Amino acid sequence: MSLPKITIIGLGNMGEALLSGILSAGLLEKEQITGVETFAPRAKQIAESHGIRVTGEVKEGVKGSGAVILAVKPPDAAAALDALGGEETPAVISICAGLTLDWLQKHAPKSQIVRVMPNTPALVGEGASAFCIADKASEEAASWAETILSAVGKAYRVKDEALMDAVTGLSGSGPAYVFLFIEALADAGVAAGLPREIAASLAMQTVKGAATMALEADVPTSVLKDRVCSPGGTTIQGVRTLEAMGLRSAVIEAVLAATQRSKELGG
Repeated sequence: MSLPKITIIGLGNMGEALLSGILSAGLLEKEQITGVETFAPRAKQIAESHGIRVTGEVKEGVKGSGAVILAVKPPDAAAALDALGGEETPAVISICAGLTLDWLQKHAPKSQIVRVMPNTPALVGEGASAFCIADKASEEAASWAETILSAVGKAYRVKDEALMDAVTGLSGSGPAYVFLFIEALADAGVAAGLPREIAASLAMQTVKGAATMALEADVPTSVLKDRVCSPGGTTIQGVRTLEAMGLRSAVIEAVLAATQRSKELGG
């Protein structure tokens, strides 16, 4: 899937992650990407480190582009989209949390809108992103978004925009739950007598290894869990304790609470 010339509006962490992914995957040449960044020191840094042209003006930055990646903070999105003016930008791919397709379409009435919920592991090329498209958006625009997101991890399309709140509660907020679990594993190791550095490294590698196994296995995670739990062994006792303490229920409630908060923030 070939991409058109792209403008990235907002070159913070996520904007830069998408830029790096596009370039690393060879999806576009540096000359085919323009950045828009109003903070001059950051604009200079990105231009020097990635070799793309960066401007502080939206209208200048989008000239000749076939698609725009909107990667600004949500409060800055209206001004950025309004600055497009009468430009017939075929696609606006928004990664602004909480901004609905209707809201985006109102501020960019001539554009095809794609709404994306990325997550922070995209910064290391391991993102889990979901996207949905507006009624007037084409399948081509959807393919552009999927191609770009796949350069920084995995991309999943949802048909119903209402499900984007669930995506926010699960994968958008999920890294924080995993970091908390890693921290708890490390603390437990320290409590059991391990040095902090070793406990932390064991915890991180254990989570990474388990996730890799789950991704590559052709069986459900319940089967993988059972394979570790020897009869009368140490692991089943640990699992028994986690179930008694309500780990499964706590995770479910956390995702549902984050999903509800996403709905509230989206109005």
